[in-house]
Amino acid sequence: MALARDWTKTLWMASYKGVPFWVEDDGDDGARRIVIHEFPMRDDPFLEDLGERSRQFEVTAYVASDSADADAAAVIATCATRGAGILVLPTHGPILVRCLTFRRDRRKDRAGFIALALMFVREGASSALVSGAQLANMVFLAAENASVALSRVFASTVVATGADFVVDEAVGATLDAVSALEVIRTGGSIDLAVSTVQRARIDRLFDGAEAMIAEPAALADIPVQIVSIARALGDGMAPEAAVVAFGEVATEPSIALPAGPVFYGTPSAAAAARNRQAANQVLRIAALAAYAEAVARVQLSDRQAGIRLRADTAEFFEAELLGIGAEDIDLSHAVGAIRDAVIDYLSRVILDLAPVMNVAANMSMPSLYWAWRLYADPTRSGELVARNRVVHPSFMPPAFEALAR
Repeated sequence: MALARDWTKTLWMASYKGVPFWVEDDGDDGARRIVIHEFPMRDDPFLEDLGERSRQFEVTAYVASDSADADAAAVIATCATRGAGILVLPTHGPILVRCLTFRRDRRKDRAGFIALALMFVREGASSALVSGAQLANMVFLAAENASVALSRVFASTVVATGADFVVDEAVGATLDAVSALEVIRTGGSIDLAVSTVQRARIDRLFDGAEAMIAEPAALADIPVQIVSIARALGDGMAPEAAVVAFGEVATEPSIALPAGPVFYGTPSAAAAARNRQAANQVLRIAALAAYAEAVARVQLSDRQAGIRLRADTAEFFEAELLGIGAEDIDLSHAVGAIRDAVIDYLSRVILDLAPVMNVAANMSMPSLYWAWRLYADPTRSGELVARNRVVHPSFMPPAFEALAR
């Protein structure tokens, strides 16, 4: 004998972003966006389906307790916060939504009972429908804005007075950061005109760093120049080379933050360590800015390459963000904005890239054969040879990689 469902035990406890409330009634409003096209001398219209309209949820909520006024204030404050959150309705369960409107309905208020009218919309896509070029431009804008927040943090962190070794540490760490850029300039294949201009800038910064650190008004200009030089060097390099060079600098263990708490012994020793860490942070973020711009310029060959690059980008930036303290929230937002811009760009570009497939045969065949067999295009034989690093195009290995159509 089948037992009837006990509805009271299967209803969800209502809440939004973890803040609970009770529900008097709720509604789920949705529709299809249908455009009706009618034509002369034709009886049947053409119905164009533009997709589903945004799904909305209208909720009449209430709180009832001795602390109803505080509970209602908590619900309203939560609805006013930025970003999406989980809405739980009694018969619907969890939904990712954003709160559109919230209103306290005083006509229904009673002693210990406060009514609220809430409107939610289901969360949509993570980014707008924009082109890859527009998203790439957002990367460059985010990299441009990062130096402002970085300058404030550097100027407020560096201790340029006191014991000589404290100041010397600030100067030495800054010179090391500038030297790292010189290594990139001399070690990579950089456009000659760019290399010449940046060599002069590096020399001036190297020679003037000590005087700039001693002058409070000039201290904040050091990060601006380091970030600017790094970005300029990246502009003058092949994107693929810049991704490798600046990625290595950003993840260099010698300039990373200490893994755990460190005991420095004296206040002066701690100040010297902070000076070193501040200069290292400038170099890492400058490298990340140049790395991000190189990623936005690189030509990706396939979807897997884009996915790998996106994963590397997320790890590099996440490691830097974890080391930024809560007191430097503006810098955290600036670095996070670069990361988000790069991830959005790569996520869009990946959609247009072909996946890689594995091809296997029982004998070796020429690349021309496979280009015709796979693509009906013999001009793509060179692509197969390059992708698989084949010594001679007449002898493709029995198993190799190829782009899907």
